[in-house]
Amino acid sequence: MRDLIHELIPHAPHMGLYVAPNIPADKLRHALQDYAPSMQPDEVVALFDATLMGSAKDGAVFASDRFIFQNNDLESPQEVRYQDIVRVDEKRGFLKGSKILLEVNRGRATFDLKLDASGKPKALEFLSRFLHEAMLAPAEPAPAPPNARTAAGSDLHAVRQALDTLRAQGLLAETDYHRLLDTLR
Repeated sequence: MRDLIHELIPHAPHMGLYVAPNIPADKLRHALQDYAPSMQPDEVVALFDATLMGSAKDGAVFASDRFIFQNNDLESPQEVRYQDIVRVDEKRGFLKGSKILLEVNRGRATFDLKLDASGKPKALEFLSRFLHEAMLAPAEPAPAPPNARTAAGSDLHAVRQALDTLRAQGLLAETDYHRLLDTLR
């Protein structure tokens, strides 16, 4: 997902878009303190500063497995895993602003969320395209720590890399891939 973020979200400060390692420390600190305290600074791959004054106290932070956003201080922050996104739409309006409409599935409930990009409407197309592609991407397994081994002595990292290679070559079905990863866990 990190590669997808770097590919689809440009580092464009004039649009409020910042991509690691070029995220200003003060903006990152404000975002994490204000609406994303559950995220660690080293997890953040990109930041969207939706504020007009550039404080980054509203907007979104993107990690490799999820993103957290807040439109304003009157709304609760929203944490969304990419694999839970069901639909992504753009809504551009002159008076009502520019928003990304998200349909999110959590368990048995599906609900709608809006990421407001009215303060920086030029960022809308990049964020929308990334979220759409992230929604379609297969969920990434948590990386095995280097040198992690099973009780029988297998190198988990090497096994996971081999499974990824087989899946990429089309030699391992998606369902079998996930079943094998579950077995490794």
